[in-house]
Amino acid sequence: MADDHVDEHFIELVSSVSHANGVFRITLAQQVEAGTARPVTRLLIPANQLQAVLRGVADGANEIREKLQNQTKEGDKVVETDDEGAKKPASSKSGSKK
Repeated sequence: MADDHVDEHFIELVSSVSHANGVFRITLAQQVEAGTARPVTRLLIPANQLQAVLRGVADGANEIREKLQNQTKEGDKVVETDDEGAKKPASSKSGSKK
């Protein structure tokens, strides 16, 4: 565990994609001015792994989207708290009484 540091780059767009010798080269960039991009980093992905990498990104994004949607739905249901400050689910308002 000599070096656990991972470089981080803020990316706004894909500026180019190319393929040569069985390797995809994906250049990622930041937008600096309207219509101008500054290359930040390049991903080198073996062609036989491209589908798995893209699927991994898509699956991760879908998982995050679903979690955010569930949090939003749960937040909409919580409308009051009990005496200790704990959240209580919203009660259903039906017209019938027992």
